[in-house]
Amino acid sequence: MSHHIDRDRQIIYCDRNIEVRPLGLREAPALYDAVNRSVRAISEWEAWCTLDYSLADARLFLQRSIEQWDMRAAYDFNVIERISGLVIGSVAINQISQLNQLANLGYWVRDGYTGRGIAAIAARAAAAFAFGKTGLTRLEIVIQAGNLRSQRVAEKTGATLECLARNRLVFHGEPRDAKVFSLVPADLGVPVPVAA
Repeated sequence: MSHHIDRDRQIIYCDRNIEVRPLGLREAPALYDAVNRSVRAISEWEAWCTLDYSLADARLFLQRSIEQWDMRAAYDFNVIERISGLVIGSVAINQISQLNQLANLGYWVRDGYTGRGIAAIAARAAAAFAFGKTGLTRLEIVIQAGNLRSQRVAEKTGATLECLARNRLVFHGEPRDAKVFSLVPADLGVPVPVAA
């Protein structure tokens, strides 16, 4: 699909506990807090998350997120706990290939909120957004082979494990094997988008 999707109006999931939506630049401190309080767990699997992650990094990420949204290059969402306003996770559609109508689906959840099904809910909401609004027909969830928690989330979203891909990811300059899961519209009961 080639039409503009208004970033500011994209609440892709909401229930009495959580809301999944893009963050604005003014919310950089809330994003920084979430990453900072979870940095050890996230950095074990995600190269972007380092022990020196700063408020400036959060601001830069949000600025790039807005720019990438406008270019239809990536769609980032955050999970907000409604009662406290805390950022408790993130989900993203990125590495988009319009030619092949596919993208990567990634997620993380703040320490203290894991094991509650939050990542699976957010991932399914992001997948529904991708299939329903962007014309994508395949999402891949690529997870380091040792990251069992993220693999369980992929399974809970309804994704299919396709393979163990050798040297599929580079993590801090080192090739790593990864499990590749996929989601297609039928997995969510969504019709395949029709090309315009």
